[in-house]
Amino acid sequence: GVMTDSQVYLKYLRWLMQKDELRQDSFLIGTPGAFRRHLAFSFAELTQREVEYLCLTRDTTESDIKQRREIVSSSVIYANQCAVNAALNGRILIIEGIEKAERNLLPILNN
Repeated sequence: GVMTDSQVYLKYLRWLMQKDELRQDSFLIGTPGAFRRHLAFSFAELTQREVEYLCLTRDTTESDIKQRREIVSSSVIYANQCAVNAALNGRILIIEGIEKAERNLLPILNN
């Protein structure tokens, strides 16, 4: 029922708050879908923190996560991507689709 679902939701939010207080990363596993995304965004709203969002696909590369080379006015620059922006600005990094990531990306995501 709705009451059970909301109690489960609050239990997960409390767990996220505890992990955050300990300055630990959180990894939500389970059936892919809206529940985990809503939970993560609810946590960000509760803690009044900004979010960087990354949806992984089989085509995601290391540069899509960290820095990407871009050409601006015929000069090459390195533009920070979501993981770097989250780290530099104290934002929450929400990563979806981890099950689709190529194996070589897992150490990068872990760091």
